[in-house]
Amino acid sequence: MATANYTGKEAASIKNEMLKAYLEPLFMINGQRESRINYIDCFSGPWQKGKQDAEDTSVAISLGIMEKCHNDLSEKFRKNIHFRALFIEGDKDSFGRLESFLKSESWGGVDAFCLKGDFYDLRGEILSWCGNRDLSVFFVDTTILRHMAIATLQPLLGRPSSEFLISSSFDSILRGNAQAEEQLNSVFGEAPDTSHIAPEEKERFLLDLYCRELRVSASTPEGKTPRCARMRLPNPKKDRASHDLVYLSWDALGIVTFMEASEQLEIDRRRESALASQSKKIKRSRQLEIFSADKLVGDDPGADSGKVKEYWLTRLSKTPERFGVAEFADMMEETGWFMNDFQRAFLELEREGRVKNLASTGTRTENIVHYWANGNRGELLVKV
Repeated sequence: MATANYTGKEAASIKNEMLKAYLEPLFMINGQRESRINYIDCFSGPWQKGKQDAEDTSVAISLGIMEKCHNDLSEKFRKNIHFRALFIEGDKDSFGRLESFLKSESWGGVDAFCLKGDFYDLRGEILSWCGNRDLSVFFVDTTILRHMAIATLQPLLGRPSSEFLISSSFDSILRGNAQAEEQLNSVFGEAPDTSHIAPEEKERFLLDLYCRELRVSASTPEGKTPRCARMRLPNPKKDRASHDLVYLSWDALGIVTFMEASEQLEIDRRRESALASQSKKIKRSRQLEIFSADKLVGDDPGADSGKVKEYWLTRLSKTPERFGVAEFADMMEETGWFMNDFQRAFLELEREGRVKNLASTGTRTENIVHYWANGNRGELLVKV
């Protein structure tokens, strides 16, 4: 994960990391069953300011990913997917550069458009552009909390066949912000009571609440409710706020894929943080470390193994049950834990003789549960 090209432009760097981590796997999953996919970047700026090369911008990166997915889906699945991309930009100068770039370049299988104005004011035009039938993936990456407010997103949430990748930061509200209550009001409609929540748990509480509110707002009149996964992306710079990522989808496999991409992104972040910390230490002591920080990151544990094992035992019974994509998506939504957390904990329980995978011969040392087996229905697990 390189940040060299974005010195002083941390927000652009983080946005590009997220696009590279999530867009390709999500497009490849959805592209196997869709004929056309819309991608809407609700906040595409600031765009190509200073010395930033156009090819390093989030616009160019997302379009490149769509072109690659178009080609891969055609080659691997013989699917001719038509991608449409819409970029929203409010700044006059940035919009001019964006419009010129889109007119001067082309991407195979992708049609690119842009609209000038504020996302809030353009919601009606965005919905008209999307239509009612095609899958539309909305990327909402904003520091303005009213733009991620439930009420603001409501018109888009009510649209059928829509998915949302939302990036913001509740941490920025909680870090001594004098307008915290006002900002929480703008997001939720009224400020949630967090007086009973420990300070270190408040961000997670707000993130969970935000996911629940999104699911309710996007539910259909028939009672169908989408899935919602979330993660906190820590900032390697300890004095900076973390980023909160939320993915709203109707697809269990999309949730699993989001969490797998999130796990890799977190590993990359920990590696960057460890390397930065080690570099400072070497600079102070003028002595090299025995082990590379890059190698030590792999030993950093994820979720508490004991808690994950206890959770497994509450989910399993003495009657064999299948655990596939849908079940793992349920577990990830409920806990926020990653796939490897569940796999490691189940392996420990099996070695302790407390659970068993009826499809395993006992020789697996990783991916102990093949959740993708049997057409994503998974394998039979039982509590011994």
